[in-house]
Amino acid sequence: MNKDLDFETIYKEYFPRIHRYIKEMIGPFMAEDATQEVFNKVHKGLAGFKGKSSLSTWIYRIATNTAIDKTRSPAFRHE
Repeated sequence: MNKDLDFETIYKEYFPRIHRYIKEMIGPFMAEDATQEVFNKVHKGLAGFKGKSSLSTWIYRIATNTAIDKTRSPAFRHE
């Protein structure tokens, strides 16, 4: 496996940034769960990452889509 695509390395590097990004989008209440969900998706999709965009662009797109999905959930609207 390419060292650049080692999940542990990616997680350590991107978790703080993605957590802050999501917290800004949906607030602190759901940010931790949403961030974990992002990294579950990253982990599952890493083998299929083709490099058509940068790794960070791909991760931020997953984070953005996850945050948007959270804003559509009844739990988010309740809060």
